Amino acid sequence: MQVFDYNEFTQNIPKVFSIALSDEVIINNKDGNRYKLLPVNEKNMPEKSPLEDIPRVKLNVTTEEIVEIFRECRAGI
Repeated sequence: MQVFDYNEFTQNIPKVFSIALSDEVIINNKDGNRYKLLPVNEKNMPEKSPLEDIPRVKLNVTTEEIVEIFRECRAGI
């Protein structure tokens, strides 16, 4: 794991991105927060969305009816 402060990170962005491909990178921000830099590639991306496992419910409701319901609910606020 390699740790960079905010200034080191901003001065060496290409280097830090390169390191993140093979090693864990932590960036310490000026306000004390810490961030973990993860590359987004096929290696660490899920094959499918977790939402795909949620069963679907078929309703006989049109888009227009749903929009009207929301409008009525918001009008009462």
